[in-house]
Amino acid sequence: MAVPLERVTRKGAKGRGLNRFFLALLLLGMPVVAEVGLSLRLRAQVARPLEASDGVNPSAANQKKGRDLFIRDCAHCHGKIGDGNSPVRGTLHPAPLDLTRFDFTDSFILQVLHEGVPRSDMPAWHSSAEEDLRAVSAYTARLGHSDQLPETDRFAPPEALQEAGKRIYVMHCARCHGESGNGDGKDAVRYPPSPPSFQGMRPSYAIARQVIERGVLGTSMPSWPLLTPPEVQAVTYYIRSLCAGSRREPFSKTGSTARVTR
Repeated sequence: MAVPLERVTRKGAKGRGLNRFFLALLLLGMPVVAEVGLSLRLRAQVARPLEASDGVNPSAANQKKGRDLFIRDCAHCHGKIGDGNSPVRGTLHPAPLDLTRFDFTDSFILQVLHEGVPRSDMPAWHSSAEEDLRAVSAYTARLGHSDQLPETDRFAPPEALQEAGKRIYVMHCARCHGESGNGDGKDAVRYPPSPPSFQGMRPSYAIARQVIERGVLGTSMPSWPLLTPPEVQAVTYYIRSLCAGSRREPFSKTGSTARVTR
């Protein structure tokens, strides 16, 4: 029997203690979130840090070529800086992805360019030369602004976040996103557009929280209002670890662009 968990906040040491207690319950195997629907479907195709971008460091000339191609072929929908703000944003379904809030692998972007995203307004680019597609993939993969989770904002040590996040992911996300995050869960084909592969993308903490709290219009990714801030942080931490080649991320001591909801 699921044990509903009231939304918790972090107010001083008492709040932090409560949040760690709830994460401890997860680690003991006690389900703490009422069943709320199908699964976490992060419709943004996303992320790995720049240093892990397929191990390729494009030349300045190739980067310029990639940028020129992006401005010519991609900016009309994704915006000049890749943030999704464009004149046609309101006409597309789902809205163009904010590429600056994820890290990508080059190969992930290249696959999207080759295949498009079925049942969405993202087309395949079959008419473009392979050399051009590789150049724009390398450029796009470097538009993201990686963030870290400050030590002062974390609800639990890294090992606890990883284990708790895995439990939440298995309970609510794997049915669509797959056990390894490859977008091949048993229910994936039922909800187009298909979920993206977390093995080629890494969301920032900020965008992951936004997607989990609000869902993604134009897709089957629902909001998850019953997940508490510690649970959102934990499952985000775990999802970020699924990206191919990603290593255990460091915590910054102070300062943050990855503030958790309090």
